[in-house]
Amino acid sequence: MDLPVSPDVGRLAQDLILAGSRAARHAPGPVGGLGTYFCALDELSSGQESPHWERNRDILLARADRSLSRGRIPSAVRWFDKALRIAYHPTLHQGATSPLIDDTDEFLRPLRACRTGRLLLETPVPEDAVPRCPAPRVPDGEESDTVRLLVIAQQNWTFLRPLLDALRETGRFEILEFEVDGLPVGDRPDRESILRARYDLVVEGHRIPTPDRLVDAYEWADVAFVEWGHHILSWITMLDMVPRRLVARYHRFEAFTPFPLLHDHSVIDRLLHVSPPIRGLVETVVPASAGVPTDIVGNLLSRGLGAVSETSRDTKVLVQVGWNREIKDVLFSLELIERLHREDGAFRLKLVGPGLPDRTSDDTPYQRAVRDRLAALPAGAVEQLGVRRDVPEIFGAAGVVLSSSYGEGTHESVMEGLATGCPAVVRDWPHAIDHGGAASVYRREWVVPDVESAAHRIRELQDRDRYAEESGAAREWAVRHRSPEAVVAGYDGALRAGVASS
Repeated sequence: MDLPVSPDVGRLAQDLILAGSRAARHAPGPVGGLGTYFCALDELSSGQESPHWERNRDILLARADRSLSRGRIPSAVRWFDKALRIAYHPTLHQGATSPLIDDTDEFLRPLRACRTGRLLLETPVPEDAVPRCPAPRVPDGEESDTVRLLVIAQQNWTFLRPLLDALRETGRFEILEFEVDGLPVGDRPDRESILRARYDLVVEGHRIPTPDRLVDAYEWADVAFVEWGHHILSWITMLDMVPRRLVARYHRFEAFTPFPLLHDHSVIDRLLHVSPPIRGLVETVVPASAGVPTDIVGNLLSRGLGAVSETSRDTKVLVQVGWNREIKDVLFSLELIERLHREDGAFRLKLVGPGLPDRTSDDTPYQRAVRDRLAALPAGAVEQLGVRRDVPEIFGAAGVVLSSSYGEGTHESVMEGLATGCPAVVRDWPHAIDHGGAASVYRREWVVPDVESAAHRIRELQDRDRYAEESGAAREWAVRHRSPEAVVAGYDGALRAGVASS
């Protein structure tokens, strides 16, 4: 029987590996490259300021190019992938600044400039590398009353379940769900195989053989809908068969991965984005995506719209859902509640969601700053509620739903709050400002540029008549934009577009 490994033993093993990597990074050849890579990952994962990440990225890009010049394609792909993992490490993009956001061209230039990057990212797909496609299922000029919809995803179906249930209820869609992890291991895509497939496609014109199960699904479907615009979409676009129509959806996460650079956009018929800022960022990073017809579509709220709360509200209670990651910038919220609480001790902030690490020794520098800030606040000013299932009820008794993030796609918890009639105070997400900002998602008067403006809006909401008006407007907005009828109508139009001619 295997004995359990204690956290302390696990940390000791990690420390030994890291010590070996630090010693090895100065060695010549692949050993030195691996040492550089593991040291870089450790530095980034610790949440520290990482002044050396660009140097480490360039070392690995140079190793990729040396392997490529020697004809060692698998090695070149692996080193390039390691360089991408450093450049796109979440630590670099989840704080106050992001090199991808701050200067997209400058961020991408080294990746595109090295020889391996030029091949993988800049070389067009050969015109004769056209994938095969099933014959039309519906005769030209006719429209099918029921669309056969193939939905492809890998593990994360969180945002899909309510939507698929609602589409089925319309009677206008017959739906087949395809879980990529249900394929044999050898047929499943991974990062390295996708990068190698991109090389084979742009250099040799060779596409990936389509797994038999997916061939059968393509023959059945009118439309294939790929959830998440990351590695699964890259893989789908490089197969040697495409569906009659291919539609894919982007959330925020995928824009901060390298995979949009690897898609073959020529085989995508329509792209769906959860918000205008996400569409703007994706089109800035990958101009080819701008040539694909797009729609902005929302999610169905996982808990539904529900009814407007009949309970008494405490207008001096602020609620924020999601706060322990740097991208959520809870320090903004803590500064806000400190300012309000100083004026009136009845103001409180409730934080919902996972908290800080149990062990302070596991804190990143950002988490340490949050912990210190929490400790300095007056007792009772902030309440940490942890993970909760009664979020609508929490909003129903609160005065304000707060979003303090550096960047969001939509920040779904704000939608949940609005649905209960809880007015919103939304920071103008700095990462999204160049692409319309939070005001392209929510009403402009709910969006604030800074802490002082947020405090001013919350003070205004203490007027009873003003609050009643804003509460009604919040609910009305949620119903208009996120009612099942409105959301389903948006997807219905996007998914059925062009079906008769496919």
